[in-house]
Amino acid sequence: MIFTRFARETRTSVEAAIEEARMLGHDSIGDEDLLLGILRADEGIAAESLSSLGVTLEDARDESERMTSEALSSVGISLEDLRRQAGDAFDVRIPADRRIPFSPRAKRALEQALGEARVLGDNRITSEHVLRGILRVDECTAVRMLARLGVSPATLEDRMSELRGRAAS
Repeated sequence: MIFTRFARETRTSVEAAIEEARMLGHDSIGDEDLLLGILRADEGIAAESLSSLGVTLEDARDESERMTSEALSSVGISLEDLRRQAGDAFDVRIPADRRIPFSPRAKRALEQALGEARVLGDNRITSEHVLRGILRVDECTAVRMLARLGVSPATLEDRMSELRGRAAS
């Protein structure tokens, strides 16, 4: 299984992704949750690269919320109205005892992470590989989030390579 090759930082970021998905009420752990998990865990080259480009956990959460609100709005549903009408009863969090599966895109991102580790000659899968894997997935929500935050995949990849090179020397 792929999870046995995860470095400690990667396990931490995936656990954080699960918690982000739970907190946001997602019925599956998506690629955007993997991105949020990397930011929340705040370890390794991936988190450092994102941070150095001005991407924060709070900004990414806000962008995720905006994208959800826009998607609902496109079908005539106002998230703000729902919240206002439901009041204190509006709690989207998923209970801790409920298992949340990985979405197909998140699974692809994790599979891509294994390939990225191989290409880079690494024995363990780090959050850097997961982030690179996210960038390889077609129609990825996390990539759209990053673009809306002003970060292109090419810029992010360059930054990760730069930090990787610095760490190696």
